[in-house]
Amino acid sequence: MNLKANLSRIAVIFLTIIFLVTAVTFEIFELSSLPGQFFGTLLGVVITSIITVLLLHGQTKNEESKQRHIMVFEKKQEVFFHFLTQMNTILQKEKLTLHLSPDKNLEKEVNNLQDLLFEFGYLQMHTSSATFDKILVCVSNLMIENRKMKQIENKQEKDFEIYYKILSTDFFEIVSLLKQELYDEAPDHIDKKHLDKIIRLSF
Repeated sequence: MNLKANLSRIAVIFLTIIFLVTAVTFEIFELSSLPGQFFGTLLGVVITSIITVLLLHGQTKNEESKQRHIMVFEKKQEVFFHFLTQMNTILQKEKLTLHLSPDKNLEKEVNNLQDLLFEFGYLQMHTSSATFDKILVCVSNLMIENRKMKQIENKQEKDFEIYYKILSTDFFEIVSLLKQELYDEAPDHIDKKHLDKIIRLSF
């Protein structure tokens, strides 16, 4: 391997000498101006090399930044979807316990306040303070209405209709806020008349 590399270097030097001798012999270059031309060419090569290195460095940084943004976006998606799923689980539970139960294991869904707080922690890592505060307000509203609904002993259709209208309002507000964080777009206006109609038709 070293022999081949040495032969290549010798061949390049030898061909360069032949080129220079031929150029001087046939008066393509004048001998007196040869050093100036040589250093001018060398300077051009150095400048080109510096520019190439800077461009490659900038391109590498752009690629790294792009890759990092993709990874953050994918993680945000994962956290947001998981949070929405867990909110559904929390609201369907009869009661959110305040402490760890002896039979709790990691395979189970959210079943205590500590799990909910950790869900909020994951969410806060990927949202702005303003968005996170608004989500907390919506979650608070949902849990208040959910508790009211569970305390009604003889639930009527009207009770369910009111509950699901409030649920849809706050839940879709959370979805809208997360969408804005994820795609950096202003939230779309949703005509709730159709959603309310679907809720009414379900009873």
